[in-house]
Amino acid sequence: MKSVDDKAIESLRLHLSRRPAVAIEMPEHRRASVIAPLVRGRDGWSLLFCLRAASLSAHGGQISFPGGALETDESHEDAALRETEEEVGVPAGSIELIGRLDDLVTISGYVAAPFVGIIPERFEYVLQEREVVKVFEVPLDVLMTDNQPHVRYVAYQGRSYPTYSYVHGEVDIWGLTARMVKQLTDVLRLA
Repeated sequence: MKSVDDKAIESLRLHLSRRPAVAIEMPEHRRASVIAPLVRGRDGWSLLFCLRAASLSAHGGQISFPGGALETDESHEDAALRETEEEVGVPAGSIELIGRLDDLVTISGYVAAPFVGIIPERFEYVLQEREVVKVFEVPLDVLMTDNQPHVRYVAYQGRSYPTYSYVHGEVDIWGLTARMVKQLTDVLRLA
C-alpha cells in the first residue's frame, strides 16, 4: 500500500462525490451523525479520534469519532458539525465535509450517518470533558496496512458479536468506530 498523500485525499473526495451513500431508514432507532475527521500534518494524513469519558452511560471509555444524536429538525450534516464543535472545539465553519459513507446500524439502537471531513489545520482542541477526556490522531497509513483490521468478538447483553479492531500501540479502535474506519479505508483503496 502506498502512502496516503494529498493526491489520494483528492481522489477520495472525487470518489465520495460520485458514490451515493446507503441511507438506512429504521424509525424505531435513534438517528446520529458522526465525522471521521482527516487532519493533515507534517508527516501526512491522520484521523482524529476521541476517548470518551468512562462515566458516560453509553459507550463510556471507548474510542470514537466526534458525533452524536440529531436534534429535532436538524440535518445529518448540521448534527455532525455541531457535535464536533461541542465535543472537541473545532468550529463548524473550519471543517470541510467531503462526503458521506454508508449508514451503520448499532446494536445499541442507533442508525449512524458517517461523514468524512477535513480539518485543514491543527487546532487547540477544547474538549467537553464530561464527554471527551482525550483526543489523538492515528496516521491513515497505519490504519491501511495489510495487517489491519483484526476481527475479534465483543460481549453485549449476553451475546457475542464480531467486530473489527484496529490496533496502534496501546490504542484499540473497535465497534462502530472501527466499522467506519473500515468503510473509509476501503473507499480510499478504490479511489
